[in-house]
Amino acid sequence: MKKILMIVAFLTATIGLNAGTDPLKVVYGPWVQNVTEDSFTVLWVTGDKSLSWVEVGEDRNTNWYQMEHWTCYETVTGRRVTGTFHSVKVTGLKKATTYCYRIVGKPVADDSNPYAISYGAVRAGGGVHKIRTLDYSAPECNFSMVNDMHFDDAKYRALMSGMDRKKTDLVVLNGDIVSFSNYQDTLIRHTFGPIRDICGDFPVYFVRGNHETRGSEFHLLPQAFPTNTGEFYYTFRQGPVAFIVLDGGEDKPDDDPEYSDQAEFDQYRQRELEWLRQVVKTPEVADAPVKICLIHIPAFTGPNSWYTQNWIAENFTPALNEAGIDLMLSGHHHKYIYAAPGEYGNRFPIVANSNTERMDVHVTPGRIEVKAFDREGKLVRSLEIK
Repeated sequence: MKKILMIVAFLTATIGLNAGTDPLKVVYGPWVQNVTEDSFTVLWVTGDKSLSWVEVGEDRNTNWYQMEHWTCYETVTGRRVTGTFHSVKVTGLKKATTYCYRIVGKPVADDSNPYAISYGAVRAGGGVHKIRTLDYSAPECNFSMVNDMHFDDAKYRALMSGMDRKKTDLVVLNGDIVSFSNYQDTLIRHTFGPIRDICGDFPVYFVRGNHETRGSEFHLLPQAFPTNTGEFYYTFRQGPVAFIVLDGGEDKPDDDPEYSDQAEFDQYRQRELEWLRQVVKTPEVADAPVKICLIHIPAFTGPNSWYTQNWIAENFTPALNEAGIDLMLSGHHHKYIYAAPGEYGNRFPIVANSNTERMDVHVTPGRIEVKAFDREGKLVRSLEIK
């Protein structure tokens, strides 16, 4: 039976590749979100409306065509979805396991007749990617972080190209990768387009910056960054680290003229605070040896700090102190800033990363090592937290 399945998989894959002369027109992606021990979500954008799916198989160091794999579709209330924006959740996986996947689809030729939709030839969209599920029991965690790229694709690409692919578990985008999002395409193009060769093979965790709240299609951002809460505040776990991702929203008061009567972040942050107070008590967070908070706007206060920074320090910091947070990683200021425990009412160190550096973080129980590299790959600073 196993041999038959392998033959069927081989024939299916071969037909998909050879049907037609052009590959499936994948404009952006794939990128992988919401990775857990037993699932992940693959997203991509096609140039034409299509019925697309993901083929997945456990990596056993064999050729794709010799691998047993299965097919996953995006469905809504029992029906498969056609369109140009695609999001497929793959479930039922094993922890700490590498899976191979690829995008396949067929363009919609005519869907004017709801009883007889016609399609073009089945085509594969690009190559085969690999993704590893998380492992809550792993002895260490390694991740890379960038922030505040503001449409500078060349800098973004240069910083990420120096990432150690063999050692990295995940990538953190800590806000303001774009300056606004008048079109969803803008966000996706500048977030995943420049590092397409990286984002398809690593879990990418997004922290919303204040600039990503701006633009006429800001409300479409959650489609590109699905989380386990449906919000831009959420938690995830890798090895000894429980990550608490928070969203500061905009950096000025809701009634600031710049927001054109559209801001309601005070209420949003208050709901988030209530969630934070509860989630830090869950076993995933409370029992973790190391706890790291990711938030774009840091909890600094002072005579020149803006509204939201003060709000975060006054409201989020006490809850994070109570939870025993070991480190807060932020951006926003476009320069490196370190705040020692106790400097702003915080019992944990706060590090704001520069917008010209990539931060690589290595974590084991009882020790956090932070290194920053410039776009040429030169080590510019290091920090050890015990």
